[in-house]
Amino acid sequence: MRRWAPVAAAICLIAASPASTEDNRVTITAFVERFYRDRDVAGAFAAHVEPDYIQHNPGLPDGRQAAVDALAPMFARAGSRFEVRHLLVDGDLALVHLFGQGDPATPGAAVADIYRLQKGRIVEHWDVLQPIAAGSNPMGAPTRPAARPEPGTASRNRQRFAAFLDLLFNKKQPDRAYTRFATKTMIQHNQRLGQGRDATIAALKALFANPDASFAVQRVLVDGDLAAVHYRGKLSRDDRGASVVELFRFADGKIVEHWDVFQPVPDRSLNPHPMF
Repeated sequence: MRRWAPVAAAICLIAASPASTEDNRVTITAFVERFYRDRDVAGAFAAHVEPDYIQHNPGLPDGRQAAVDALAPMFARAGSRFEVRHLLVDGDLALVHLFGQGDPATPGAAVADIYRLQKGRIVEHWDVLQPIAAGSNPMGAPTRPAARPEPGTASRNRQRFAAFLDLLFNKKQPDRAYTRFATKTMIQHNQRLGQGRDATIAALKALFANPDASFAVQRVLVDGDLAAVHYRGKLSRDDRGASVVELFRFADGKIVEHWDVFQPVPDRSLNPHPMF
């Protein structure tokens, strides 16, 4: 697992091997097509997932077959929807950001699935699932795929994102982080934070001012103009906390759009692994 500490911020400056990233992009793209779009759950897992893969979803035990048994009926249900909005690949990690509606009678959920690959196979999985509240739209409108960023974009954004995360989570200075790295007109998909950079800063300052609040970053992905961070957020020492994925879009070196997915940590799990 990737950990974060103030003295280790430079870790994010080390770009993942382009060869490993692109090889894994081929694998995860094929998996995404077969799993989410074709809904061939058993076929996708057989082709791309190791039998003993490690499961961090607290509602599932370890192993490929347990995931297939749980997911196949949901994906086969009439009226269910699984719409992939973003795919990031960075070294041995991949993140799929999607709208999931396993039960058409519900508003669905914002979902972030994170996969770790090894030797061309998926060997570990984390996810964050946030039920969509009536009247809200945390996913935003579907967008057409952006053109492939110019060479070097990921490297430059990796440096900016590392500095942004250092200010935000290590120094707990959301005002400096967002003022320096986000545009004033940043599109905000978390409706609780308001719209634009200044509303986001105002909403976050109270949370970050709490001396007992903590934000433990677990893994970071940067892929072209997209960057994501997965962390455990706690607002008090006794709080079990939440698993959070935040996704940012960069343009011309600045953050111009933000999504997030939030899930409280339950008190029980069907596997021995933390959600992180």
